[in-house]
Amino acid sequence: MDVLSANATRRDAKQYLARFLPSKLKAKRELNAAPTARLCRDQERLDKIGVNLGGLYAPSRAIANSAQFVRDEHLPQVEKTAAQQVMHVALVCLRAPESLDDALIDGLATTLSQLVKLDMRIIVVLELASNSSGVTSLEYRAEYATQAERLRHAINKHSEQAACFVTSALQALDDTPSEVEVFVPELIMGPLKRNMVPILPPFAYTAIAQLKQVDVGSVMLGLTRMVSSKAADVDTEPRNPSIKTLLDRIIVLDQAGGIPSRRRSDNAHIFINLAQEFDGIYNELSRYAAWDDTVSRPNMFDQHQANLKMLRECLEILPAESSGLIISPQEAATSSQATQPQATTIGTGTRRQKNTLIHNLLTNKPMVSSSLPAARISSPPNPNSASSAATATLVKRGMPVTILPTPHRTHAWQPPTNGISDLDLQTHPGINFPRLVNLIEASFRRKLDVEHYMSRIRHRTAGVIIAGDYEGAAILTWEQPPSPDGRLVPYLDKFAVAPSSQGSSGVADVLFQSLVRSCFPHGFCWRSRRDNPVNKWYFERCAGSWSIPDTQWTLFWTGEEGVVEDVGGRWGDYVGVCERVGPSWGDGGRVG
Repeated sequence: MDVLSANATRRDAKQYLARFLPSKLKAKRELNAAPTARLCRDQERLDKIGVNLGGLYAPSRAIANSAQFVRDEHLPQVEKTAAQQVMHVALVCLRAPESLDDALIDGLATTLSQLVKLDMRIIVVLELASNSSGVTSLEYRAEYATQAERLRHAINKHSEQAACFVTSALQALDDTPSEVEVFVPELIMGPLKRNMVPILPPFAYTAIAQLKQVDVGSVMLGLTRMVSSKAADVDTEPRNPSIKTLLDRIIVLDQAGGIPSRRRSDNAHIFINLAQEFDGIYNELSRYAAWDDTVSRPNMFDQHQANLKMLRECLEILPAESSGLIISPQEAATSSQATQPQATTIGTGTRRQKNTLIHNLLTNKPMVSSSLPAARISSPPNPNSASSAATATLVKRGMPVTILPTPHRTHAWQPPTNGISDLDLQTHPGINFPRLVNLIEASFRRKLDVEHYMSRIRHRTAGVIIAGDYEGAAILTWEQPPSPDGRLVPYLDKFAVAPSSQGSSGVADVLFQSLVRSCFPHGFCWRSRRDNPVNKWYFERCAGSWSIPDTQWTLFWTGEEGVVEDVGGRWGDYVGVCERVGPSWGDGGRVG
C-alpha cells in the first residue's frame, strides 16, 4: 500500500509528514540534512506497519532537506521535553450498518485501519435504521451489539491496535433529554491513546441508571465537546511532552451519500461553506421531495438535512481547520491498494485508486475542486462504480462572504441604466478600503497606484466580493468595448487571495463560485499574463480562452455558451476590453 502516492501530491504528502515534527526539530532539520542511513531506517520501520511511502520517502536531496519521521538521539533533551504532542482524532458516524454486507464492512475496516496507521485516532458511533414495529428494546440493543461485533472483528483483521465496544460512557441529561454528555471520558480516551477504535451505540444512561436510546446527532455533539475539551493528558509523565487532542474530522458514512444539488450535472455538492450556504441549501432540501415525483424515499431529504445540521452544530465548536465529510460507505470502502489490471488491459502495471477519506485526511480538500465546471469533472469508467468523487460532500465552517451590491435571488448583477455606477470602494460603509488595498498588494506582491486605479474604475465598478476577514476579494467592473451602441461588458478586474489563505482554505473556490453562480451566471471575461502561474487554475475553470495576438495577454471567459463565435458581437467586446484596460501598478514593473 503506497498510501501517500496513491492519494496525495508530493507537496501535500510533505506537508502532512511535517506535522509529525515539533517546531524546534523542524528548524533543526532545515539546518542539518538527514543522513541517508536514517532515511532508510525510517523507511524500513514504516514498511513494517504497512504504510509504504515509496518514492516519496526515498533518500533524495529534496526530501532529505524536508521534514521527516525522525528520532534524533543527539538533540538536546530540553528540546525534546519542551514540545507538545498532538493526538489527531476523527469522529465517524456509521448509519445503517446492518444493511452492509461483510465485504463492504471489511472494506470500511481497511480504510479505517489506514487512517489509524496515518496517525488519525478513530471513534465510531453506530446508528441502525429506524426501529421496526414489534422489535423489543432488548432485541434492538442486541442488534447493536451484533453490528458492533461485525465491525470490531473486521478492524481487528487489519489493525494491530484493534477495536473495542464501549456501552457505558454516555449520560442523558435530565433537564434537557436531547442533550448527551460523556459521563466516563476515560472509557473512550483510554483506548484512543492506545490507537484502538472505540465503537459506541447511541445509548445513554439517565440519572436513575436507566439505559435508553438517544439521538445519534446528540451523541456526536456530546463526543465533539468531550474531545475538543481535552487540552492535555493529565496522565502523561512530567518528563514527556503533554498531549493535546485535536478533533480534525467528522465523517458521516451514509448510503444517502453527499448533499444533492440540482445546480450541478453530477447532482452533488462537492464543498459547502456553512457560513455562506447553510440556510440556502437547508431550505432547498426541504423543497426537493415535493418537486420530484419519482422519489421513492422522500425521507431521504430529511436525512440529508439531519446530516448537514449535525455537522454544523459540531463544527461550530471546533477550530476553523476542522472539516466534515459526508460520504457513502461504498465510496469510503474504496481501497488504496493497487488493483490488478483487467484481462483486456493493454500492457502491464497496476492502477491505484484514490480513497476519498485518505485524500481528505492528507489534504483537507475534496477530491476535485468545487469551483470546477461540472463538465470538467471526469466521470468514473463504470457508472455503477462507487468511486466517483462527486458523491462525497466536504463541509467546513468556512467564512462569511460579503457581496456588494447584494444580488437578487432571481437575477444577478445588472448594468446601470444610465451607464454610471454609484458604487465607490473608498466611501462605501461596508468596505474597509485600506484593508482591501493591502490584500491586493499582498496577493499580487506589487504596489498599487491607488489614485490612478480609483480614477479608472470610478463610476464603472460593477461590484466587489469579500471572503472572510479580507482573506480574498474580487473586484468587477463594467467596461465599454469599442462598439458604437455603448453596451457594457462585465470584466473581472482584480482577483486576490491573501498568501496565508492560498492552498487548502478554499478561498479562491468560494470567490469564484460566488462570481459564476450569484453575480454573473451568464458570463464575464478577464485577462492574465501568459506567464502567470495561476493560468492553469484559470484554464480549468473558464468556458474558453484565447491568446490575444501581439500582446502578453490571454483572454478568459465564462458562460454556458462556451465557444464565442459572434466575432462582431460578444467576442469582439471581450477582445476589445482586454486590449484597452490600462495598468494601475505603481512599482514601475510590468503592466497588469
